[in-house]
Amino acid sequence: MKEPFFSIVTTVYNKEKYIKQCILSVLNQTFGDFEFIVVNDCSTDNTLNVLEEFKDDRIKIHNIANNRGVSFCRNYGLKNACGKYIYFIDSDDYLEETILKRAYEELCLNPSDMLIFPYHLYMETKKRVKRDNSKRMLKPIVNFKKPFCVQSSTKELLELSYEVWNKIFNRDFLCNSSIFFKEDLGFSEDLVFYCDILAHAKTATYLDAAGYYYRFFRKKKFNNDYVVEQFEKAFGYIKDTIVNKMGEEYYIQKVSSILNYWIIKLDYDKDLYNLALKLSKGKGIINIKGGLRKIFHKFYSKVKNIL
Repeated sequence: MKEPFFSIVTTVYNKEKYIKQCILSVLNQTFGDFEFIVVNDCSTDNTLNVLEEFKDDRIKIHNIANNRGVSFCRNYGLKNACGKYIYFIDSDDYLEETILKRAYEELCLNPSDMLIFPYHLYMETKKRVKRDNSKRMLKPIVNFKKPFCVQSSTKELLELSYEVWNKIFNRDFLCNSSIFFKEDLGFSEDLVFYCDILAHAKTATYLDAAGYYYRFFRKKKFNNDYVVEQFEKAFGYIKDTIVNKMGEEYYIQKVSSILNYWIIKLDYDKDLYNLALKLSKGKGIINIKGGLRKIFHKFYSKVKNIL
């Protein structure tokens, strides 16, 4: 049996409200040479019933007996995939209908270990799509001749977003390099996975038009203790990679850039702040003391979310 060009992997846990739109956005693609692996992580709502409504030979539903988390399920999908390229998408997001066709055309012209493209931001509370910020999001690499060398472009690639759902990976590259998601991470797992990619990939290419709709929940709640614990693990995994490639000063800049955003997002959580100080050796971390500074950073965080 001929292998499909793409293996699309979606992991789902209790997303009955959104999974149908996600699945339809895949099935309605203008390019149809793909398999669609849906890993149901022991959902307890109506998710499984929604999945079983679809009768399409390209969909392969895998039900996990016990809830194992997103990293385990993505690895499960990767290990069961047979496409030339693999694409991980989130179950509460959806695709622009021509993204697979455009990705196919680009990868035929410029075969690479990784393809990168920008995305749309869908504001869930306002039920509207924000403008396409493609040029801004790809600014560090948009003028590179395609395909380009990853190892000589590490700094530019580290300036991009680290999420996996706006990237497509060569499956043989992932498997031959033994790159999988860290199964003890259920938060910030994309950061570690992306750094592993940058440590091993040789070539990359890009599309300069958005093809993914990321659903943004402005009032999403987080378990602060869990976030702190996960970030400590994640930065432990990636420190050597970034330091070896870019130096310790750049690593500290990366720590402060990411954790400053999350300190604001978690309303100046003291434990996260203390972790940030420890990992950055006190350099570049925002000062959480003082009323005026707090007001400024709350305003800054809101502006940053709408850019």
